[in-house]
Amino acid sequence: MSGEDAFDRIVTSLYAAMLDDSHWPATSALIDEACGVAGQSLMVGEGGLDERKANFVGVYHRGRRREELEREYLENYYPIDECVPRVRRLPDSRLVHVRELYTADELKTSPAYNELFPRARQRNSLAVRLVLSDGAHVFWALGDPVVRNDWGSWQIRLMERLMPQVRQFVRVRQVLVRAAARQATLTGLLDNRRLGVIHLDRRARILEANDRARSILRCGDGLSDEKGELRVQKPNDPLRFARLVAGALPSPGAAPVSVSRLT
Repeated sequence: MSGEDAFDRIVTSLYAAMLDDSHWPATSALIDEACGVAGQSLMVGEGGLDERKANFVGVYHRGRRREELEREYLENYYPIDECVPRVRRLPDSRLVHVRELYTADELKTSPAYNELFPRARQRNSLAVRLVLSDGAHVFWALGDPVVRNDWGSWQIRLMERLMPQVRQFVRVRQVLVRAAARQATLTGLLDNRRLGVIHLDRRARILEANDRARSILRCGDGLSDEKGELRVQKPNDPLRFARLVAGALPSPGAAPVSVSRLT
């Protein structure tokens, strides 16, 4: 399978996981295989720079969730892990080796790095912090490479391509959780009165919109429907809006996506 085919399969699976997070283990397995890594972890946090508030921690090895490692980390290591405050200060979307988040002395003495990370196969992981619009952030780490000891440029490029997709996955999941629609299908989302849902195709043309979204489009407060296309009203926003829509849409060959707004 080519790299582009693998990327398209991952993005298609990610968009399925946005509406139903039971697809995430299969998605994570596809990412592991395509990137050649032992597994990955995903943490969603919020709060100030010096806070240690985690809303979700997921550790997966080739699609299998390692809940025992999650519990052990949160209970025994997260409160004392030296890298946590440094993660919260990472610039958005900057890739780092996990080793860079510890001092030379901590690499020898840190309980998290030396006791748990070897079992989680993450001592040589590559990680990134993805900032969300509501002040929360995602810490996403790919586990140790399985073929050699260090990372190849192709693995880094693939992770960089996947970062906006993973960010969007978490963003949509958070919106659905807040709207009490975490297990919703597309049909269920369109029926949800708390969400304004616009279902777009790959060319950003509107396929469907629910009643709440139609009322937003009709009033023209920021967004409007022009001949089946989603348009922005403010004159200074078209470029930024185009980038946001492009980031929300899957790559060619993937399924359509829904753009949701929590009211």
